[in-house]
Amino acid sequence: MTTTHKVGTELSVSGVKPTTLAELLSPFAGNEAFYRRLIAIFEKNLSLQLLDIKQLAAQRNMSELLVLIHTLKGTAGTTGLASLHLALHDWERKLTELDTTTEATRCYANVGQHIADIAHAELAHIHALLATSALESPLAKTEQSTETLSLVQLTDELDVLHQHLLRGNLNAVDYCQALQAKLAVNSPLANDLTIDLTILCDTIEELNFDDALIRLSALAATIKSQG
Repeated sequence: MTTTHKVGTELSVSGVKPTTLAELLSPFAGNEAFYRRLIAIFEKNLSLQLLDIKQLAAQRNMSELLVLIHTLKGTAGTTGLASLHLALHDWERKLTELDTTTEATRCYANVGQHIADIAHAELAHIHALLATSALESPLAKTEQSTETLSLVQLTDELDVLHQHLLRGNLNAVDYCQALQAKLAVNSPLANDLTIDLTILCDTIEELNFDDALIRLSALAATIKSQG
């Protein structure tokens, strides 16, 4: 089980749409700033994924289509799109069980548009709930940081971040952004390591905690060698 999967399995995929902003954010510990970043990343990738699904369906490329549907199912569940997650689960099962050419043709003709319709409808519902928020600047608290860090303090901060990642803790996203803000004031890092930290935080925002752990270990080792 990967760390990313552990994040996803914390969320409800009952298929029941949240009716309030609080319900929407509940699986994410009420962290609206984090959720807005998460949904933005999901939407950024979704357009290409939907296009690929339609193309693979038209090509009758069953193996790659099932892989893509399975991947999108996981990210939909992690992002809190319960209806889309369940629809993709049903499509994955249905396409796997196809046993006649007639049924296969009918399913292939519908899969792309059906998934797109559900995704867009659920995203519209989510954005309607987010529009009820009074949050003005999700990153304001992070951006206002004036704290500076020594190399020793930075090493301690990275140790804490490492623990968040090992536990699949969503707080790793905010923690890494806060660390970036502190380093922006007066960084003990060379420019190339600052870039490495930016890439690390981007990887964490994508909830790719496995790759983030690898990047963090490499960054920590480099910093230690310079200490």
